[in-house]
Amino acid sequence: MTELRLIFFTYGQFYLRHKGLLLLFVLGFSLGSALISAIYGLNLEASQRYNESSALLENPVTHFIKPQLGEKQLSHTVWQNLSRQSNLKMEPVLEGRVQLEDKRWLSIRGVDLLKWVQFQGGGDNESEGRKNQQGRLFETVFLDPKVITRLEPDAPQKTLTIDGIQYRISPMAGLGYQALMDISLADKLLNANGALSFIEVIGMDEARAQFLALEIAQTARLESASDQSFDTLSGPFFFNLQALAFLGYIVGAFLSFNAIKLAFSARKKLQRQLYVLGCQQRRLTQAVVVELLCLGFISAYFGALLGVSLANLLVTDVGRVLRSFYQLDRSLIVGLDYSMVLLGFALNTLVLICFLGSQKAITDSYKRMAAIGVFVLSVIGALVLWQYADSKFSALMLCACVLMVFFVITPRVLKRTFSCQWPTQSPLLLWVKADSQTQINELLSAVLATLMAMGAAIGMQVMVHSFSTALDSHLQKRLSADLYIRPLVVTEQMERELKESGLFDKVGVYWQAPAQINTKTKSLGVKLISFGNSALYHSHITLLNRELIGPQHIAGATDTQLARCLVNEPGWRINGINIGDTVELSQGERQIECQISGIYYDYGEQSTALLVTTSTITNAQFAYEAFGFSLTLKPEQDIDEVTKQLKDTYGLESSQVSVNKTFKAFAKQLFENTFKVTHALNLFIMLIALFGIWVSFLTLGRQQLQPMAILQTLGVTRKQLFWSKLLQACLILGVTTLLAIPLGILLGWVLLTYVMPIAFGWSMALVLSWPNILGFCAVVLLLALIASAAPLIKLIRRNVADSVSSL
Repeated sequence: MTELRLIFFTYGQFYLRHKGLLLLFVLGFSLGSALISAIYGLNLEASQRYNESSALLENPVTHFIKPQLGEKQLSHTVWQNLSRQSNLKMEPVLEGRVQLEDKRWLSIRGVDLLKWVQFQGGGDNESEGRKNQQGRLFETVFLDPKVITRLEPDAPQKTLTIDGIQYRISPMAGLGYQALMDISLADKLLNANGALSFIEVIGMDEARAQFLALEIAQTARLESASDQSFDTLSGPFFFNLQALAFLGYIVGAFLSFNAIKLAFSARKKLQRQLYVLGCQQRRLTQAVVVELLCLGFISAYFGALLGVSLANLLVTDVGRVLRSFYQLDRSLIVGLDYSMVLLGFALNTLVLICFLGSQKAITDSYKRMAAIGVFVLSVIGALVLWQYADSKFSALMLCACVLMVFFVITPRVLKRTFSCQWPTQSPLLLWVKADSQTQINELLSAVLATLMAMGAAIGMQVMVHSFSTALDSHLQKRLSADLYIRPLVVTEQMERELKESGLFDKVGVYWQAPAQINTKTKSLGVKLISFGNSALYHSHITLLNRELIGPQHIAGATDTQLARCLVNEPGWRINGINIGDTVELSQGERQIECQISGIYYDYGEQSTALLVTTSTITNAQFAYEAFGFSLTLKPEQDIDEVTKQLKDTYGLESSQVSVNKTFKAFAKQLFENTFKVTHALNLFIMLIALFGIWVSFLTLGRQQLQPMAILQTLGVTRKQLFWSKLLQACLILGVTTLLAIPLGILLGWVLLTYVMPIAFGWSMALVLSWPNILGFCAVVLLLALIASAAPLIKLIRRNVADSVSSL
């Protein structure tokens, strides 16, 4: 131990003299771990959101009792019957929306706050005070501070006015967009008359769950907490974010690789001195391993702290996306968890093991053989996966194979650039050419990190632009009506009046009915959607084969054949519903069969949806929700006059009437929100890569003091030396940028051809926007040159005499 203490003391003194080196090491791993921890923390918080009940008590929710399909609330009778069972621990929840005094709507959630009082302590002498507190508690509305600020930005209000009655507001962090209150108050505001939205079941095992499901089969549904819509839909979203975060971790690991190499090269002399002084080689090795593990753990801890901060910055955008597309029903607040630190530590340890393994002396011939082997295996793997990739993991492995191919060829292309014949006889340029051949190996980690970061960013840019183009085309046809109206109450009489008004060529509806598809292995929740009672009202739908929709695709049932319906692309790709299948649809005890006759594009929808006629829904007596009407004007009608007439006739507000252009802009903005998180992660990765370039040129510049001093003594001016070194950096970074473009396009193609269809169920064509790609590359190249020029300026300004004295 004395020997190890001496070694550790020596290492400590080394880091005290080289604080920047220690900071670089910790920073590289911390930045990479931060990305991993941020996405892992969001996913962890989402997966553990039912560890607390809606009443914010530490009661893990295992199941939900929900209304039958087609119904919105549970009757009070269901709660009464279940509450008589002493072995069943439950909590009632009532949700809805109320209109405030300023006409804005507020989402509310009512829970049994009496349990808060039951869990409070206190003696008998406090009973009177507690009674007064209870009275205020049951008339209090709890709101997230952010929501309070949004309701009254300048001076947060202390009361809330609903239906002319003022209620006291109490701030409570972490509630998200919903207001929390006692269930009695929610029942009063919503006029629920004892009905509930759902019932949370606490700590119930599967054996008891099967019995309870049979017991309530005629009045309600029992769902496992792990089978909620969010859990079944959000997996691909988090999977792709985790893949992007892992890419960022690798970029950060390249940065730490530089620090480790510098530390080891700077300590070679120190290691030899310790060995000469009598330290055993075994002890020196043990000290290095312990040192790296400690630094890896410290980096993981700081990375987890930074990741939590980053996650809570992203949680607003992530939460908006998860609520809009994946039906998230809880707010997310990411806290530090020990598993984040362990995950970062495990990854750091793996990288450090790879580094220690790479320190073994390997001849150039073996390095070439290893590079050729990796290249061949990557090409073969890419070709095999190109044909057979059918899962998210295999699709991302295809991305990894493409990356490995470019990792192998990039050093060769760079070396070839500086080994070929240059069309110049300038001694300074020829020196730059010769000098670059030795510097490429030193800059390789920064070059590969930049290549990976730019390739990922370009690939994401290609994917986003292709999706945006496909979405524009999709919305252009899907939202082809001139006007869309959403009255508070949709009636058949209103539909008849619109058709008989003579103003419209076509009056379509939008009905939605929840149902289940019953198979031999499982029951799949689906949405039945209808725009009218014939194929004419569904002509704005695009089939995968671009065929026009006719009666052979969608029609009601007849005496001789089943109803014909269409399935959306996610239902076909993810759940395997094919053309020609006969599906049995049920809503409670009501059932109907329909035959799948086609598959249609449905961007933005990830769950399974079936397109049917309105008669199919009404004949099955399914409960449905009518959202509004789509109106196609006759050619001679003026849209402004018709809009004004609709508002006056039916008392519609401006928000209830949308013109075609406005509706499309709203829909596109909603989808673009999904990419805000990926853009933020890409920006973070690029910043790490640029920081790596700055550090690499800073450390490499110090090794260049000798040759630069010689050139200056031979008469090369500082200006000439600066521009020649900047030209060197420009060539290296320029070649890297040129290689990043095909890499990014290939990654974008893999994302569009494999990852998107497998994960989300959407297929779309590859569309390249060269101005955007080249503009991005130019900006990154400029920033990279600035990052590389900053250390050069400092070195160029160094006194020549000082540089010469160090020779």
